[in-house]
Amino acid sequence: MLSHLSWSRPQTGSRFLNDVLKSTQLPAAAVGNVYNFRSVDQFYFEQYIEEDFLAGHGLKEFDDFWQLPRTYIDDVNYRRGGWGAVSKLTLADGSSQKTYYVKRQENQFRYSLGRPLGALTYEHEVFAVLRNKSLHLAANNLVCWGVRRGADTTRGLIVSREIPAPSLSDIIASRPDWQALEPVLHRCGSQLLLMHQSAIQHGALYPKHIFLDLMSGDTQLIDFERARRRGSVRNAIKSDIKQLIKRLDGMPSRARSALLSAYIPDHTGLINELLSSRIH
Repeated sequence: MLSHLSWSRPQTGSRFLNDVLKSTQLPAAAVGNVYNFRSVDQFYFEQYIEEDFLAGHGLKEFDDFWQLPRTYIDDVNYRRGGWGAVSKLTLADGSSQKTYYVKRQENQFRYSLGRPLGALTYEHEVFAVLRNKSLHLAANNLVCWGVRRGADTTRGLIVSREIPAPSLSDIIASRPDWQALEPVLHRCGSQLLLMHQSAIQHGALYPKHIFLDLMSGDTQLIDFERARRRGSVRNAIKSDIKQLIKRLDGMPSRARSALLSAYIPDHTGLINELLSSRIH
């Protein structure tokens, strides 16, 4: 049987980060290297405005979200001895609507030196998102998240708002005017480079996980379960950009060059190597 989740007014993400930094005595730039989640159950809202809105729809605590209908947008992911799945939640907001994505996970653990007994991959994802946000790097905006631990079952929950921008995958499929988008692509690449310059590897840098505001070029990233610090900037770039280039077949070479232009000239050799390996 799962243990009871004690709940009070949840902390914001910034307060949670401060708690972690104090307990680990690490600077903010190092927070992503330590998965120091407490052993007790947790449930945090990152934004009080969203908290009040969702409470008005009867969604206040972990169980309220966990018990939502299990109508998933993709197949359930069974791996690592557990499962994970994502559902879409649309709620009335006056004359309009708000849409959220609810990620539920059970017993899918990732092991590390810092967590030899394992932590949910969703815990790693939350920490990676908070790390990027603390460093002013591309990420998505979490609404709330939580972990509930029992004797035999550990459950994780992440709720985020729908991003009001297309993914790079959607943009490629729409066959846009690529020349007009070159400034947007360059800005996107610049934001990816900032992440890599912190030696952070996203781990799943696919077009479907990159969202672009077509007016400003502001970039948001999703799916941080595999994110981690690498030993060098080069290693972070190599792994992520290699993954990305493989999935840009629908993008003309000039558009790819615009996306990767921020990596020139400091990483010209590496980018050329990755582009060449894609051809061969």
